[in-house]
Amino acid sequence: MTGPPLPPPPRRTQEAATAGGAGGKGGGRQIHPRGSHDHRPHRRPRTTDTAPAGAAADPRRWRLLVFVALAQFMVLLDTTVVNLALPAIQADLKAGATAVEWVLTAYILCFGGLMLLGGRTADRWGRRRTFLLGALLFTAASLLCGLAQGAGLLIAARALQGCGAAFLSPAAMSLVTTTFPKGRERTTALAVWAALAGLGGTLGVIAGGLITDSLSWRWIFYINLPFGIVAVAGVLLLSRGRPETRIRGSRPDIAGAVTVTAGLAALVYAIVNIQDHGAASTPYVLAPAAASLALLAAFVLIERRTPDPLMPLHLFATRSLATAGLGRVLTSGVQASVLFLCSYYLQRTLGYSTLRSGFAFLPLGVVAILVTAPATRIMHKTGPRPVYLAGAAGSVLGLILLTQAPQHGTYLMHLLPALLILGASMQCCGIPVNVHGVSDIPARQQGIASGVLVAAFQVGASLGVATVATSALTRTTHELTHHTTPALAWLDGLHLGFWIATGIGVLNLLTAYFGLPRHHTAPAPAGPRTA
Repeated sequence: MTGPPLPPPPRRTQEAATAGGAGGKGGGRQIHPRGSHDHRPHRRPRTTDTAPAGAAADPRRWRLLVFVALAQFMVLLDTTVVNLALPAIQADLKAGATAVEWVLTAYILCFGGLMLLGGRTADRWGRRRTFLLGALLFTAASLLCGLAQGAGLLIAARALQGCGAAFLSPAAMSLVTTTFPKGRERTTALAVWAALAGLGGTLGVIAGGLITDSLSWRWIFYINLPFGIVAVAGVLLLSRGRPETRIRGSRPDIAGAVTVTAGLAALVYAIVNIQDHGAASTPYVLAPAAASLALLAAFVLIERRTPDPLMPLHLFATRSLATAGLGRVLTSGVQASVLFLCSYYLQRTLGYSTLRSGFAFLPLGVVAILVTAPATRIMHKTGPRPVYLAGAAGSVLGLILLTQAPQHGTYLMHLLPALLILGASMQCCGIPVNVHGVSDIPARQQGIASGVLVAAFQVGASLGVATVATSALTRTTHELTHHTTPALAWLDGLHLGFWIATGIGVLNLLTAYFGLPRHHTAPAPAGPRTA
């Protein structure tokens, strides 16, 4: 996407066309000078994001990164900002517990379920256009959330927010991966991207409590308006004159989008209902789980047969993307589980208020930002594997420390060390999988590859929280029925949740060890790029 538009190829002569069609026989083949755009026979039109040979890098690329990352910061801020405001939302809208849960779930499901469609749309329709569509939709939906006067309207607006995020996020990431060339610049850009995204997720917990206590829960949605407006304006200004790339194909794969979204929704619904109805409940657990398997199987069949699939299955033959996708699922599962379980430990065991609990997570976000620069420098020298291994091992260590958190513990002694380790470790897991995941993907498919990675993050977070929360709450309920004191019952359930999260962390460590190549190949210097 860097540099001026490519010049049109010279018109082919009749002799060249004849020679090309004859395979060059009979001495009629025309030889074109080096650099000509007509030394190959015509093929099906396609687009790429590469610049012409010798084109200088776009000097605006780092400023563009700021605005694109700002939009991603907004999306991840909104993923966590609602958590601490749920009690206030429930009281103000007089909503039931199930309706309040869907305020979270509707956003996550639409975000994760439509991510592949968003990534594919970025490749087909153009990354800048898709980004602007998603950002405007997300910002407008945020305004609707703040104005909602009932739980139903709020849930619908949250679902619309998730739809906007599903188009915005993969388009934003693919803008980064196609604007910066593979190697040192792309690694640095993705590290900045990961740092701001991690900060958004952490500050969301703090902002949720602070804004709800000082203003109103409605302002947790209104704060998205300036972020969205600035991001849209910045991308419009800085992308003016840049060539917009698109892949023209057949009709969008709507059937694939519907089946994968419905399949993921049914799976999360089944896991969430285990707590209230038991694992053997046919209408609430077994039937949705079976429907999920059937829908996801149908999705695979649709993708194998459609001429322009939502998710080209051959991409998973690319080891880098397959490993990175699995790493994103496991990393986000650990991260979301830690935020959920530690929030309950702070409030249920240590007796922290909502606002104080939010600020307790601040060191996690700060250390994640501080570790970004050294982790990036190490990756430049050694590749992603050592950084990913260190991050995965550190996350296991931090989780084991949390399994030992006592009933009468203190924040400084029993929680802060684990949060510092986990903040650094999660960042050391996130940056390498982002860089490694898109390293072997052609430019014309960076949108769908980015969609896969962002979808993997959301699906991992959804399944991780659903699994850990259901297990922890089930254990707590069991202990309460046996007349265990509430504080000890909660602590027992949280310890089980931390052990399950530790198991996810071990799987992430194995993925880092076996999935990434042992030998680092330094990126070749940027040379002429062909269209």
